Amino acid sequence: MNKVAFITGAGGYLGSATAVTLAKQGIQVAVCDINAETVSETVKQIDKIGGVAKGYVLDVTESKDVDRVAEEIVQDFGRMDIMVHIAGGSARIAGKNAQYAPLVEQEDYIIDRVLKVNLYGAFYASRAAARIMIKQGEGGKIINFSSTVGLNGLAYSVDYAASKGGVISLTKALAKELGPYKINVNSVAPGVVCRPEVDTTTEQGKHYAYETNFLGEKCTAQDVANLVEFLVSDKSDFITGQTYVCDGGRSLSMKGTD
Repeated sequence: MNKVAFITGAGGYLGSATAVTLAKQGIQVAVCDINAETVSETVKQIDKIGGVAKGYVLDVTESKDVDRVAEEIVQDFGRMDIMVHIAGGSARIAGKNAQYAPLVEQEDYIIDRVLKVNLYGAFYASRAAARIMIKQGEGGKIINFSSTVGLNGLAYSVDYAASKGGVISLTKALAKELGPYKINVNSVAPGVVCRPEVDTTTEQGKHYAYETNFLGEKCTAQDVANLVEFLVSDKSDFITGQTYVCDGGRSLSMKGTD
């Protein structure tokens, strides 16, 4: 049986790498993102490696949109076995003028957007997937992306920290609800993931990439995708309600805004 994965944020850096990684394992991928152009690009990457994928434009902050796309996925692929909610981000997802700021100065629209994408999106995607998986009666895997910031907090990112901390609590509670249906619910908490555009030859870039973890290595999207690959595999069948950290040890000593 070819498994089917519903992945939000699959047009982004982490999402695209995850989608391609799962496709390499023979998993059919529903590539979902709010950006139609990046959806198309991820589908093309999967096509190039001989995988199976179809793209869907999705706004995870709209519950009806999430439900609609989830049903379309089942109609197109015949089933849903995996859901990975990756869509998210910090203040920057609220628009080009959005800024990181102390809570006492932060604007409502930024707090609202961060909570809706990161936390509400996890609620909506998890609920839609759970309904389908329960109906199928064959179990499933649900994974929501949290962050080390959700574990330890971060100054000037209180909105982001709260939303990602909420994902961890969602994971624990939902794992209890869905356990009887053999549906595993876990979360992934990345640390600093170094995107290709970061100039690691500068002092700031070097610090960002190599000095925010104890291994002194650069974390890439593939490192995180490898963790997701494990959590959706049969090897993780007895793991549920857990948050897996992929941060090179960063969360062992997070302080301030580091």
